[in-house]
Amino acid sequence: MITRAKKWIGTDRRLLTNALIFTLSTIVNKGMNFFILPVLTYYLSKADYGMLSLITSVTTIAVIYIGFFPSNFIMVKFSKYKKEGMAPYISNMLLLMLASLVAVWGILFLLRSHLFVHYEERTLLVFMIALICFFQVFSFILSTLIQLEQNAIKYAAVQFVQTIATLSLALLLIIQFHWAWKGKFYAEFTIYGLFALFTFLYMLKHRYIRFDIDPTKIRELVRYLFPLTFFVLGLFLMGTVDKIFIANMVGLEEAGVYGIAVTMTFIINMVYDAVLKAWEPRSYQLLESEKAEDRKKVVQVTYLFSGFVILSAALYVLFIPWLFHLMINAKFDHALSFIPILVIGYAFEGLRKPISNYLNHIDKVDLVGGVTILAGGLNIVLNYFFIRSFGTVGAAYATAISFGVLYFTTLFFVFRYCNLPWLPERAS
Repeated sequence: MITRAKKWIGTDRRLLTNALIFTLSTIVNKGMNFFILPVLTYYLSKADYGMLSLITSVTTIAVIYIGFFPSNFIMVKFSKYKKEGMAPYISNMLLLMLASLVAVWGILFLLRSHLFVHYEERTLLVFMIALICFFQVFSFILSTLIQLEQNAIKYAAVQFVQTIATLSLALLLIIQFHWAWKGKFYAEFTIYGLFALFTFLYMLKHRYIRFDIDPTKIRELVRYLFPLTFFVLGLFLMGTVDKIFIANMVGLEEAGVYGIAVTMTFIINMVYDAVLKAWEPRSYQLLESEKAEDRKKVVQVTYLFSGFVILSAALYVLFIPWLFHLMINAKFDHALSFIPILVIGYAFEGLRKPISNYLNHIDKVDLVGGVTILAGGLNIVLNYFFIRSFGTVGAAYATAISFGVLYFTTLFFVFRYCNLPWLPERAS
């Protein structure tokens, strides 16, 4: 299989090496969050974990509108503008992030009583959520820049330090100071804040910032990124809104149980993301090329990755009962019944990720955003009716169906608009 991958990808050993390092570093660093699950599920109640799941869901949606997810612009346009041309855009991104931070906090403030029914200190909580979203965007930008530098070692080191610092502080606050769910939340807030400062200094040092307030560039950023937020919003709705519904329709404890199922399922999605981190920059380079062999290579890697997604999902469903009982406290056992359904949904999402980038490359951002927000809307409707009819498992069904619809719809438009040799050439 490795030999075939080398043949399809070509002789680019650096790509293969980076892919391996990106994959292993992401698995190790993200995996640390799973390694502490036995501790978290021991020290936190179902309601505590439900509160964390609810906060994570709100944060995941709110972060989209801090700068409108500017790391997407950097990833897609870097090969066109290069480092020198991207610097003034990044400077104007920071202004856009500050302005949108105020707007996001205002919206969360207005919705605080509806989002956090079970918590009294809502005003302080939504203010901290807005800030942590702001800090997270800096982390996304830093990760993207290091990806584009194709410096997998640096990427691994930064991710490792951030993960270790966050988990160490979280465990200290939870175990030693008995802060329950607040221990993990405050730890993430602190470390994300410090890394936001580090990212800003890193961009200054490496000249990724050239201070130049340019309304024209801000308008270009908004025109490109704002439609893309509908894509990200739709995508994140499908991965987060279910826990908000469960918390309000069933209860925090059940949201905590379902949150464990999502966390365990997300392991496989994490692997897909890790593999794609090395491929994404290269895929945009190949798509820029007019050579037939480069476009053929894009298709070949897509097929290879799709086979990997299907096989890994099947194996994960087979082995998850053993892994679950090894890691998770028995009070969360009910979560195991949701995982196979969720794995199907995230497998569809794994299949969609690389092909969606091909639409972004040809500036079909509006189309990608429209399709994804429609799938997100479908997910909201399905969650409401399925949870009412089937209980918590209805959320898992809604997730699987929505991701499936999104994948097949995206695939249809990729076949229609992307000039790629999806079928093998017939011999003459």
